[in-house]
Amino acid sequence: MKRVLKWVGAGLGGLLLLLVLVVVVQVYRYDRSMSAAIEVPLVNLAAVSDSTVLARGKHIATSFGACTGCHGPDLSGSPPESFGPIGTMSPPNITTGRGGAGARYTDAQLARAIRYGVRHDGTSLIFMPTEEHAWWPDDDLQAVISYVRSVPPVDAEREPSQTGVLGKVLTGFGVMDFRSAIAAAKSPPGIPPDPEPTARYGAFLALSCKGCHGDNLAGGPIPGAPGDLAVPANLTPHETGLKDWTYDDFTTLLATAVRPDGREIDPFMPTENLDRMTDLEKTAVWEYLRSLEPREYGQ
Repeated sequence: MKRVLKWVGAGLGGLLLLLVLVVVVQVYRYDRSMSAAIEVPLVNLAAVSDSTVLARGKHIATSFGACTGCHGPDLSGSPPESFGPIGTMSPPNITTGRGGAGARYTDAQLARAIRYGVRHDGTSLIFMPTEEHAWWPDDDLQAVISYVRSVPPVDAEREPSQTGVLGKVLTGFGVMDFRSAIAAAKSPPGIPPDPEPTARYGAFLALSCKGCHGDNLAGGPIPGAPGDLAVPANLTPHETGLKDWTYDDFTTLLATAVRPDGREIDPFMPTENLDRMTDLEKTAVWEYLRSLEPREYGQ
């Protein structure tokens, strides 16, 4: 018996040592990749003061672009959001005020950061959902940077976002990737059609849903997330999802943050931003959701 216990202990010790080694290697690889320069050219767009362009930029930033949802209504950043061992997301101040990232970026660098997830120094941003808006046409991207530049400067210092050990390990194994530039490069968005109330256009607008609801939009717990974080719902037309929903149910939820059965949506869901979409945009997203393959919750 003692010999058996000895071998069992040795085996468990070996497995533990192997696990630690795997974690150390993944953390090292992640940190090394974050210090490497990303070879992406600048996006040669400049901010303008045209009122029509600014209005378009404000619409995108406050609706499906959700810039204000992360960076705050005045773009001065938001308090840190902890995701446990995955990491801490701390959207920065992007105005030109003291402590703002806007002062460190040229217009071309800001456009590159939005489209490709690359910092002004050439390294990758983290937690920036670049893959969700890399599809924006040049006109829309110029409109957004013009709007960002038009916002009054705010003096506010924000802690930098941090990827935790579990986040680095999950990235290493391909479960998820918090390196904005690398994640965007893995999933080129393609060329969108002109705005139209169709599933084809809705597929681009709904890219912002996949960060939480998953690539298949079937929802389910986010790997490694703390227990108090909202669990994304199933958005496919499955009986565990939106099968019995109507378009009115969908738009009412966006307007009131209340499901058809009377349950309130967790505040983590940016309904306020999504409700600012135009009727055309809401219809396009709805048509896309209805066109999805029905999948069981969490699949």
